[in-house]
Amino acid sequence: MRGALLEVKKSVQSVTDDSNQGNAGFKLQPMEILCGIFWPTLMFVYIFQMNLGWWRHVYWFETLVLAVVLPVLFNIWHSLTMYKRLRQGTARRWKLVMSIILWFAILNACFQGDKAYWRFAKSYYDFQNMASYVNIDPSSDRGQTYMDGGQVYFKEGTRVEASKAIAFQEDEIYCVAPIVGQTLDGGGDGGASLNGNDLKMPASGTVDFWAVGINCCDPSGLNFKCGESGNHLARAGIRVLRDDIRPFFLMAVQEWTAWLRLPAKHPLFFHWVQDPLLQVDMFWFNAMKMFYVDTAKCIVGALAGTIIFQFLFYSLGFS
Repeated sequence: MRGALLEVKKSVQSVTDDSNQGNAGFKLQPMEILCGIFWPTLMFVYIFQMNLGWWRHVYWFETLVLAVVLPVLFNIWHSLTMYKRLRQGTARRWKLVMSIILWFAILNACFQGDKAYWRFAKSYYDFQNMASYVNIDPSSDRGQTYMDGGQVYFKEGTRVEASKAIAFQEDEIYCVAPIVGQTLDGGGDGGASLNGNDLKMPASGTVDFWAVGINCCDPSGLNFKCGESGNHLARAGIRVLRDDIRPFFLMAVQEWTAWLRLPAKHPLFFHWVQDPLLQVDMFWFNAMKMFYVDTAKCIVGALAGTIIFQFLFYSLGFS
């Protein structure tokens, strides 16, 4: 960058030399600093909020155009204009600096806004579009009835059968444990005995509700501590929505069915919690927390960048 700036400097040296003769030293005008912070931060907030809003969830292509394409095209135009004026020797130093800071703000906002959407906001919007069910009995109800469920409240007395947990290990440990209304041990619910073991078949004929987590149990499934499984007041779950981890939980369930010879025809995976509404609201809270923290970082970065690049351009002879 320094080499390119030096070449441009030489082409306008005759103009800048005259202006530099009157400079007593390096000075920063408060308004120049304010503009160097305000406009990049405004651009950052606009792009981040466009990526985080519900319109991103519903109208992704339009959001891509408005939140990425248009800001990039605008700053390309602005940068080319500054370059043209720089060649003519009429460019103001603070405007050149602001053009550079804007590029950092745009790229950072696109990256951080997209990350906040996929990590938090998407789950929040997905849960708003899914059904909620109450008083589900895992002993008699089947998973296929609640495939559209996002927040599920189970019948009183429902618990996680941590003693029957198992895990599938890949790069991480994917832990699963059945959610039961009555114990699966022999004599627990009066169901038919299974050949070759002392467990009882649930009245539903399948074990479809599962509490899951990552790296919250031993590789064997022992010491299952996923979610709020240790909380005796918890009897609800929020659905696991991530497509990239569900197959690993499914493989753990398949190992479980082979081990205990109980069927799991339509397994549904849940994070075991006491208050699903609070957990869903936390997705939006964390998204906004990330927005405010990153906006503060943008302000600090814009301030530091403005001062650094102002000094760099001044040292190269630009007024």
